[in-house]
Amino acid sequence: MSDTAEIEAALFKKVGNGYVFQAPNPWVFGRSSRYLVTAAQKAELLAIVMPRRPILRVAVITTGILLWAAAASTIVWAVSGHDDPTTSDAFAMLALILVPMFLALIAALRRNLRRMQHILAAAPRTEECITRGEQRQAMANAMSFKRSLMICVLWTAASLLQLSALAIRNAQHPLFSDVQSYLNGFTAIVAAGLAAYYFSLVIRKITQKHAAR
Repeated sequence: MSDTAEIEAALFKKVGNGYVFQAPNPWVFGRSSRYLVTAAQKAELLAIVMPRRPILRVAVITTGILLWAAAASTIVWAVSGHDDPTTSDAFAMLALILVPMFLALIAALRRNLRRMQHILAAAPRTEECITRGEQRQAMANAMSFKRSLMICVLWTAASLLQLSALAIRNAQHPLFSDVQSYLNGFTAIVAAGLAAYYFSLVIRKITQKHAAR
């Protein structure tokens, strides 16, 4: 299945003759509004949420994030006046990277919500919600075997890359002797955890495929 199926699974839940739509919170976190929508309204909302060229959009966003991360690191390095990053340098880099990304996300969410208003104005509100567990389960079911395997491989490679960086730096910077080592180690652990999660999805889909035969 496509990205559309995964987004649809995360935002909508089938109830009776319609769907519960959980609108995104304009501040990202916190309680969100829920609406009962028809199949036609669901299609209109999906058209707003889904970009026309999803692959191109992901590529542009990823490239932008990487370029900004590199620029933020360069700025902190130039201002700090020393080669090895300290704890304060690491926090400064994280702030420079994450704050603009968070503000951009808020702007994107608010833009989509404005475009949805004319649809949601005709939809009744509901107290029915889509729990985190239901979202994870629905997205896992919607994700294809090929996509699960690809993401698993990418996170595995990311974890191995960080571990390799730790091994290469170990001669001059022993493990966890500086901030960079902690950052590499933390990233390796997070990537390994995500790789394990997607590997479990791959195994589940293989099991389901054999059971369906």
